[in-house]
Formats: sequence, structure tokens, C-alpha cells
Amino acid sequence: MLHIVRTAFTLLLLAVGQLTLAQAPLKFTFRTYDLADDSTNFIQNADYLEPFFEALVQLKTTGRGKINIIHLGDSHIQADFLTDVVRRNFQRDFGNAGRGLIVPGRVAGTNEPNNFRTSVTTPWKSKRAIYPEQPMPIGIGGITISTDETETRLSIKVDNTLNDYSFNSVSLFFQKDPSSYSFSVKDTQGQELGISGPYEVGTTHFSRIEFQNCVDQVFIQPVKSNDDQRQATLYGISLENGNDGVLYHAIGVNGAKYKHYNAAKYFVKQTPALAPNLFIISLGTNESADYPYLDPTFTYHLEKLVQSLKEENPQAKFILVTPPEAFRKKVKPNPAIEKIRQQIIQYAVENGFAFWDMYKVVGGKQAATAWRAQGLLRPDGIHFTKEGYEYQGNLIYEAFIKTYNRYVGLRHP
Repeated sequence: MLHIVRTAFTLLLLAVGQLTLAQAPLKFTFRTYDLADDSTNFIQNADYLEPFFEALVQLKTTGRGKINIIHLGDSHIQADFLTDVVRRNFQRDFGNAGRGLIVPGRVAGTNEPNNFRTSVTTPWKSKRAIYPEQPMPIGIGGITISTDETETRLSIKVDNTLNDYSFNSVSLFFQKDPSSYSFSVKDTQGQELGISGPYEVGTTHFSRIEFQNCVDQVFIQPVKSNDDQRQATLYGISLENGNDGVLYHAIGVNGAKYKHYNAAKYFVKQTPALAPNLFIISLGTNESADYPYLDPTFTYHLEKLVQSLKEENPQAKFILVTPPEAFRKKVKPNPAIEKIRQQIIQYAVENGFAFWDMYKVVGGKQAATAWRAQGLLRPDGIHFTKEGYEYQGNLIYEAFIKTYNRYVGLRHP
């Protein structure tokens, strides 16, 4: 298998000689399979992102503050292979503020990332965003779990093999109303670290529990304190360590489309609790999988999601990501992908949003054939291997660093 090492840190830099040491361009080296078009690997319409890059500069130079990034997507994101690479790259260069948002995928009967593990002592009910017709609301994580038992316990354990994700705060997103149990958070010795606050009229579906020392594992148990309480419904959990740096929240649901996040009752409303500086939206693969049918309302759903998120998070910036080329029926070309790509780019250009043209960067037409030949595309012709996703994660971070370095080179010290 062909691979080389690429270093990206001086491209497009101007006035580098005027930079202070703290503002020196970042170096980024990674293994590449020589399948990407390096000349196109930039964040397009990057001027729109200047407030985000300035926030990164301030974090880098002072070592103080937090940057929150929400990366939203489908199955390409749910497994976290791509986003884990981007997260670790950001946290290496700008500081590690924690693992960020997680969803108990195993508890919900689906896959979850390798850098944490969840389990329960009794089965919980679950729902994914792609089934809007089913009961149970969807919140911040795109996947909901629920139980009516109190004699049950949810375990969350982080894996610190590649990055330190130990945490000293747990933010619970849950159905918070008079019918809802509270949640007790305990350590591995059974000591209670905290309990979620009581329901109050007008409160968000959110409680934050902080404790003194960082831990690798906690147990969360529903607690009934009055007769009106009869259920516990969890939408997501954010794990933080109290440090300055970057929180990179990956939210992915297998099979998800733009319309599914629009239909999620609490998804948009709960995003402000994460204080996002940037949304990265990687959707479109599942819309293209319906070929030869192409939803005529695709742009409507794209715009609705972006505008709803923007309304709730007026200071946040957006990067739209085009889907990579893939096969249909494992071996046949899928013309719908390029059509979806064109609609995403057109919307971004017309509305002034940034975008990363993944379709073009990873090779455009015939890319799926080339990636399959390198062993980076799975047999289904749509999903990539772990190595393939890691390569894509490094490519998008390379685009970030090129664009960041350009901004640093042009800004006044």
C-alpha cells in the first residue's frame, strides 16, 4: 500500500517574518495515501470564519478559554473514526478540554466510538433520529434512551489510550419535567459525586454536575423523590475536565439526513448548552443513497437546519461538508452524490457560509474506485475502513491548518 508523509504548515503564508513566536504557523504531519488533491484542500469562503480563527489565535497565545465545535453527521460520524482524529489534532494544538458530548450507543443497540464504553444493568428503551414517527423525543445526541426503572444503573467509562479523556464534570441532557426522575452520579466506590437539579418551570433539559477530581468512570442511576416521577429519558452526556482548550462534540446517527435533525424535537433547542463556536455539518450521503430518486426538498431541509441552528446560536459559524463519492449496489456509480454536492456548494456560496468540498478533495469521480483499490473503502461501497476515515480526518484538519495559518499570517499582531 502506497503512503507518504505530508507536512502542511507554510502554504499560503504571507508576512511570516512579522509573526511573533506565539503566532508562528502550526506544523502538521500525517500519513497520506496520495489519493487527495492537495491543491483543492482548503476551507472555501474562509474569510467568513475569521471570528472563529481569531478565537483560536487567542486560545493559542494565551492558553485561556474554550472553543466548542459541533460536528454533525450520519454513519460516517457516528463511529467517530474521522472525528476522533480531528478532535485529537485540535486538542494537541490548542488544548484538551475533554471528550465532549457522548451518546450511549451500545445501550441503544447500535455502535458507539471506541474511546468510551457504556453499559446498563437492565435494558433501556431507545430511539434513533431516523425514526421520527416513533414515540420518544430526540435531543442533542440524535439518539435517545429511556427507562421507567430506578433499580438500574448506566455505566460510562472512557478509554485514555490515545488521549486523556478523564473528566470532572458531567452534563446531562434529559427530559426534565415533573414526570422525570433525577439522576445520581457515583464513582466506582459508590460515592455520590452529585445529583441533577430539580425541575423548575422554564428550565432547559440540562443539568451539570461537577466534582473535585477527574475520574475515568461513573455510574448514573435514576432517583425517584416523589410520586409524580415515573421515567428517565437521556438525550446525551457531555464529559469535560475543567481545562482550557477545545471540546469537539461529534454527533452522528446511522442513516441520518438533514430532515431527521429538523424533525428532532429538542436537538436544535439544546445546542446552545454546548456554547458552539463552530458547526461542521457532514450530511448528504443518505439523501444520495435514494438514487434514482432525488428529494426535491433537499435544499429546503438543508436551509431549515442551518437557519434554525443559527437562530439558536447567533455567534456560531458554519462549515458545510460535501459527501465523498461512493457506489450504489456496491459497485455501480451513484450520480446523485455529485448532484447533492452541487446543491450544498450552491447554498453555501449564495449564503456566504464556508464549505469543505470533500467530494473534490478525496478525488471526485472515480474516487471510490481508487480508495477501494487502496483497501480504504468497505465492501458496501459507501463506508470506509478505520484507516480511510482517519485519512479523511487528517485531510480536513490539514485544510483547517492551512486556513488558520493563512489567517495568522495576514492578521496584525
